[in-house]
Amino acid sequence: MARRRGGAPQPAPQHNAQHDTQHPHDLTGDPRAVAAYRDERRRLQREAVLGTGELIETLLAERRARLAALRQVPWVRRLFDVTHRQVRQVVAAPRYAAVLPLRRSMLVHLAELPLPLPADDLILSHPTHAPAAEILPELPELRPWRARVLRILAESSLAERDTPFRTVGPRHAAVILGADGPTVGALAGVAHELGHCLYERARPGTGVRARLASERLAHRLEEWLTAAYLREHGSPEECRRWWLYQRQVDAFNLHYFELERALMYEETDSVEELTTESVSALRESLFIVPGCQVVYARASLARLPVGGAQ
Repeated sequence: MARRRGGAPQPAPQHNAQHDTQHPHDLTGDPRAVAAYRDERRRLQREAVLGTGELIETLLAERRARLAALRQVPWVRRLFDVTHRQVRQVVAAPRYAAVLPLRRSMLVHLAELPLPLPADDLILSHPTHAPAAEILPELPELRPWRARVLRILAESSLAERDTPFRTVGPRHAAVILGADGPTVGALAGVAHELGHCLYERARPGTGVRARLASERLAHRLEEWLTAAYLREHGSPEECRRWWLYQRQVDAFNLHYFELERALMYEETDSVEELTTESVSALRESLFIVPGCQVVYARASLARLPVGGAQ
């Protein structure tokens, strides 16, 4: 599963999934679509914005066909339906009224065309006092796992310019690829991928449960470790903006799951259309393929308590 924050029109951080045509319902996606996202990303982005073109039309047709196939799988329906009920409960919670659900005003606009990107991500450019690889091992929150953290960071490649953060390599030896630097965005990105690496090295499974657990830990560490750093080295305003940014991520995760569920059940009128169908494809990437939005939704649900929980 792609392991990056919601709504990026570029390959999001994650493992290269192995696509086994003998198991079409394992949430790994169509190999042709994956190849298109990998090799023709710029063309896909252009056609998605224009709303026409052979590549985007092919991928949208394959998306609909894949979701129709997933609809026939009982465990997929159960997972989607349970998640849907939990999403409705969270969105109705008064504590999240100002940040959920996703609204058109929360999206980046290209001219008048809304894109599935968070409009307010300025906090990501705020400076930190050092690159993430120097900050993370020293955080008290990671002290019990410091040796493992240092090993992962030492084996990772964190000087890859213009490379979105992602987790690569065999799961038992997962490492981080990307461009580290002294910014909140880099800190959050490395923390997110570190969650994947810690989980997958300890439990190198490939099933859906492993993917759900890995994404849940990645989301948790991204928010938790960055917030811990900002409490110590940042300002109250930066802490507030970081919390709001993370709730934007959750809003994207929940909305695009609800949209995908509606597409799967052919109930598109049940979800507000914030972007065109073609532009919504920018939410997908080399690793986020049809059927995968539930993984991100469940990662967000795990950090959105309702009732008396904090």
